[in-house]
Amino acid sequence: MAGCLAGDNGDDEGDWEPSERMRYIVPYDEGGGTDVYARGIIEPLTDAMGQDIQIDNVPGGGGLNGFGDAIGAEPDGHTFTGSAVPLEVTPQLLDDPGFDQRDLRGVGNIGRSTWCLIVNEEYEGEVETFDDVREMHNSGEWTTIGIQEPGSPQDIMTLLAKEEPEYADEYDWNWTDRVQYTGTGPIAEAVTSGEVPCGIGTDAGTEPNVSSGGVYPVVCFFSDGTDVYPDIPSVTDEGYPEMDFIAGVTRGIYAPPDVSDDRIEVLAERFEEATEDERYEEWSNDTGNPIFWEGPEEAEAAMNDPFEVMEELEIVELIQEHQ
Repeated sequence: MAGCLAGDNGDDEGDWEPSERMRYIVPYDEGGGTDVYARGIIEPLTDAMGQDIQIDNVPGGGGLNGFGDAIGAEPDGHTFTGSAVPLEVTPQLLDDPGFDQRDLRGVGNIGRSTWCLIVNEEYEGEVETFDDVREMHNSGEWTTIGIQEPGSPQDIMTLLAKEEPEYADEYDWNWTDRVQYTGTGPIAEAVTSGEVPCGIGTDAGTEPNVSSGGVYPVVCFFSDGTDVYPDIPSVTDEGYPEMDFIAGVTRGIYAPPDVSDDRIEVLAERFEEATEDERYEEWSNDTGNPIFWEGPEEAEAAMNDPFEVMEELEIVELIQEHQ
């Protein structure tokens, strides 16, 4: 009897298996990057789990509505959420949602996007490095750059490079105006049309515009660079301070706070199996979305580390000062 009760309350057990339909929360609208990754892995993941999996989009609150849903879910291993860390960090720092996303349990990371700077093709041959981009802004020939809304990674990166001494002393990037768009797609279109001479978007998100012509990538803000544009340098390659805490978008998977260690281990094993499936690799090749596998510890670090750095740099105050 004691063994049966232990199995019921989740304080077990090395042989747990998913036993009912599973729920994969996507804390953003359908069609966004987190949703795209969920749908890219869903077939091999369903086979690995041995159960049907429902993708459930719960948008709003900068990803926090979906996170709140996951935190309140039954901790039985049948619910997990995707993410785009550190995109969800700033919304929590700016407006307390009534919970702490760091209470979620890391399952693993299944991919990463990085932020890259693209330039209108009119300047090809003239603007080839980040130094060239800086010179265009610092000389006044360019005044604008395309980014997303206040609190977005592009907002934070450009503010750090101009206003925060720890970074600005090295970057010395004196842009004048930042034109705000709703996502990478609109930014890439604005740069292609010449509405702004340059902009910052994700590697995979800008790739269609790069492939079709009209824009080209100059630099990646993530120190390890990008598999989408393997020939461009990172800012650290060019001698600038790294911004890795905000320069990559990690596609992490998280479970409710009280899911047992054994069930986390099983979920992680099944996700890892799915990431090694040739169907996921083919999807990556077809879409340009980078994939890999990292385990629970790395997933928790991907969420926790940006909080520490943003609080140390007083990012909230920086954003509020320049809104």
